[in-house]
Amino acid sequence: MTLREYLEMTDTSLREFARLINKPRSTVQRWISGENDISLRDAYKVLLFTDGYVCPHDFMEEIEKRESTH
Repeated sequence: MTLREYLEMTDTSLREFARLINKPRSTVQRWISGENDISLRDAYKVLLFTDGYVCPHDFMEEIEKRESTH
């Protein structure tokens, strides 16, 4: 599941989620938009805070999709 899907499913705002994981809202937004790649440490933090719904491999799938279109 993507982070965007998780936030929609749980009705969690971007600002609220960013606060939970102690990251700037703009950083989380760039992960979602694909503008920036997420670090493994942050991907693990997302995994924990989403109770396993958003896994590191979910970010990798998004990165691979983005790279295949360039």
